[in-house]
Amino acid sequence: MAKEFFTLPASKTLVELFDQTARQTGHARGRVFTDFLTVSKCALAGQTMEAEYHATIEQGYTDGPKGKRGIDTLAQGFAMLVNAMEETKADVLGDIFQGAITYGENGQFFTPDSVCDLMASMTVPAERTDEPKSVCDPACGSGRQLLAVAKYQPHWELIGQDIDHRAVMMTAINLGLNGLRGWAVHQNTLTLEVHRVYKIGFNLAGGVIADVPVEKSPFDVTAMTSADDPIGQTSASGLTISDTTSREHGGTASQLDLF
Repeated sequence: MAKEFFTLPASKTLVELFDQTARQTGHARGRVFTDFLTVSKCALAGQTMEAEYHATIEQGYTDGPKGKRGIDTLAQGFAMLVNAMEETKADVLGDIFQGAITYGENGQFFTPDSVCDLMASMTVPAERTDEPKSVCDPACGSGRQLLAVAKYQPHWELIGQDIDHRAVMMTAINLGLNGLRGWAVHQNTLTLEVHRVYKIGFNLAGGVIADVPVEKSPFDVTAMTSADDPIGQTSASGLTISDTTSREHGGTASQLDLF
């Protein structure tokens, strides 16, 4: 087994809780982590993802006496995650993902926080701007680069896309718990195939994560005409993603690609 490595003390403690959950449920650690992301995402959705939540916890997480079930341990983990993020302002989920779940499988190493901060400081205005902008990371991982941008411009729209749904859920949770707004998209940004779209930001359901049907999102490319839009950058409504942001805020928005 690969050696664990963490940059944050809270990560190791959370992994120990995941291992406890694994023993309670009989699932592997990686499965427990993925299910933790799912139930955390659902908990932040204002009771709009209840079916997905129950379908997840019914897979062994409700077995046993109350207080000693897998779901009880995951609830402790969620509280611990919130506290750790509040104290460190860091990407705890991404630290766990690399250091105890994937160990960099398929070359999947996230950009270090220090490099993300450097890139943001070189690219993003240090003083708050009045002009609304969108920042897109087409291979967002756990959303670290977007979090770095938000340190300077927390009111900008942050868009993270990734081919790994676990990464997308981490990004959605990271943005949501930090009070930011934007989109987390499960998408292959080379082929533009979209699987799932989450809108981040406080909504009328009382949550900070909303599950948006792909066809109703700015990322749907199925209704495009290849002659008018050969590279598929237009949504089904005929607006580019940047245009959507512009109309929403009543100004001219630009999409800033940091890569």
